[in-house]
Amino acid sequence: MECKTAQSPVAPTNLQLLKQLSELRSTLDTIMKQLSPLATLVEDVKLIKQDVSDLKDSVNFAQKTADDSISKIGSLVTRVSHIEAQTNSLDNLKMDMAKLKEDLQDKEQWARANNVEIKGVPLSKSENLYDIVAKITKNIKCTIRKEDINYIARVPSLKSDSSKSIIMALNNRYTKEEFVAAARQHKGLSILDLGYNGEGKVFINDHLTLHNKALLKKVKKKKSSLSTYG
Repeated sequence: MECKTAQSPVAPTNLQLLKQLSELRSTLDTIMKQLSPLATLVEDVKLIKQDVSDLKDSVNFAQKTADDSISKIGSLVTRVSHIEAQTNSLDNLKMDMAKLKEDLQDKEQWARANNVEIKGVPLSKSENLYDIVAKITKNIKCTIRKEDINYIARVPSLKSDSSKSIIMALNNRYTKEEFVAAARQHKGLSILDLGYNGEGKVFINDHLTLHNKALLKKVKKKKSSLSTYG
């Protein structure tokens, strides 16, 4: 029986090596192409993580801003409530002051309830106010006795160019009312009727406070304007 001689492996030729190398390179290219999207994905993930981080910072900032705003709003509400309370107190104080002023005006007018104001009588150095009143009562046909008069005097006028008014305080309010009513029926009373030279009317009215005089003046002005347009 013959023994077969073992054959040694044949070394690859250069052509075969080049072919294998080309196949390997092709395989590597394929792998690289497959891995290329993975690199992009990694970058996208990094960007997403950064966006999430930025969003978290924004949320934290927004939360802090909201907390600060809520705190400021709370403080503002407290201040507004305090101001409202003070405003209410001030309004009440104004109402009390207005009521007090009204009461004082009423009391001041009440204190003048028996007073008569006589305007337009010329001032003279040697005048006797009781005699002037006697002449007035004679002209208006209303008797006023000297004992009916509590006091009588001249008082300064707000207008520096006018004569001082005569204020006569009577002891009885009804006597005062009768005197004023009689004077209003003789509106044409003039200084000539009292023995003075010249022209000028004499006015006899209730002795009003400055406040009530201003109100009366406004009413007369309003009435005059309505009559003009009417």
